Amino acid sequence: MPHNIDGLDHTLVGVSDLENARKIYETLGFTLTPRGSHIGWGTANYCIMFENDYIELLGIVDPTKESNGLDKKLEERGEGMLAFALSSNDPEATHASLIDADLAPSQLLDLSRKLELPEGDVIPEFKLIRLPVEGLARNSLFICHHKTPELIRRPEWEQHANGAKHIQSIVILVDDPKSLVAYYKRLCGSLNVTVTDATVSIRVGRLNMIFVAESDLDLLYPGLFISADMPEFPHILSMTIGVENLEETQKCLEGSSVKLQKVSNGALRVQPKDTCGVLMEFIQA
Repeated sequence: MPHNIDGLDHTLVGVSDLENARKIYETLGFTLTPRGSHIGWGTANYCIMFENDYIELLGIVDPTKESNGLDKKLEERGEGMLAFALSSNDPEATHASLIDADLAPSQLLDLSRKLELPEGDVIPEFKLIRLPVEGLARNSLFICHHKTPELIRRPEWEQHANGAKHIQSIVILVDDPKSLVAYYKRLCGSLNVTVTDATVSIRVGRLNMIFVAESDLDLLYPGLFISADMPEFPHILSMTIGVENLEETQKCLEGSSVKLQKVSNGALRVQPKDTCGVLMEFIQA
């Protein structure tokens, strides 16, 4: 991959009630890490870890402190996927390469957060690069490198009752997918960009990023009802999770309180109202 980008790092789901979101995702069969918090801010998170990527549930726990704009985003757009981060295996090389490609990266930022473990708090550290990305809202895509990966992953955190193994794809609703082709060829490489009549797909490691216009959404999700109060575009609509055994995943989800839909391609679909605003599908990995 160009720019030492080697895949997805994580998706970020903004939630209005962090503890309630934790319960919802546990009901869906996910194992969540202990709570993390952002030092000096009023935000905290729970993470759902897979071998190479993860889902971050982000909420406000102290409204008197800085939320890095999360309060405004939740007010304007409601719960749902706010952003996702790509992974760099060499952040310094990534930063230099993005500058050379005229992709206008931010400074290379050193950040940390607190992870509240039973045996005591630890401080995971990471490097982050922000990008003024086309086809997404501001700060919706960034690049991340973990300096202390051993602090955020334990084998027991990667075992999920629903059999989830990784994030396979995300779908972003935009007005004009084909207007984004040139940009993503520069960011992700021409060989990783596929254009069809209806979509633009970008392969990043195992992840498939799919940009689609609302008029063509039925091709990806036949019969899907789109709420009239959906946030304005661009909007990160959905996330597909690859699972170890789809039949076992179905049994797990049918034992929960969520309404499960089996769609024509064999995927198992859970509506946004049951996932804190994310259209979620499970497919055989």
